[in-house]
Amino acid sequence: MERGQKSECESLAVAIRAELGLDTLARLDPRLLAAHFEIEVHPVSALKGDGAVQAAVRHVREENPKMFSAMTIFPDWPQRRRVIIFNDANSEARQNSDITHELGHGLRLHEPRHAIVNGCRDYSKAEEDEASWLAGCLLVPRAAAVAVAYAGEPLDLAAARYGVSLEMMRMRVHRTGAQRQADAARRRRAG
Repeated sequence: MERGQKSECESLAVAIRAELGLDTLARLDPRLLAAHFEIEVHPVSALKGDGAVQAAVRHVREENPKMFSAMTIFPDWPQRRRVIIFNDANSEARQNSDITHELGHGLRLHEPRHAIVNGCRDYSKAEEDEASWLAGCLLVPRAAAVAVAYAGEPLDLAAARYGVSLEMMRMRVHRTGAQRQADAARRRRAG
């Protein structure tokens, strides 16, 4: 990510949470966030269509759920109305992360892209990284990561409390510097 983007995402997440009436230690429901921005969210299992559509839905839900997490579609382009489709076969924590990641693209005003170009997935790594970082900021703000680290709370319990995966909680506590900050404070108190 470009210099300053992580800080921008952290600030944006705090501002959005305040707009929703949530402090930085409260759990965020991504579906309420989507509703706040009038973005529809639908499980892939709700897709209707012919046999091919149903076969594809069955494949990503039952046979290979790791193949599909979530995507944003623009059904009435160029009006730019976003609709998020997510894989409801995944865990709740994964769904929360995936939906928030897709919301992150919209909140950072990323331009729509074709999903496949010349047989290959078309994506911007920089935009994917930015949406992922913002999703983490929204779900586990730095202040929450710091509180978890200072309390010495087991990360699996903190993850469950915030509705995120253990991996997401671990990433937020370590990559934001929250654990280093808590460890330094402990050393100062002990020393």
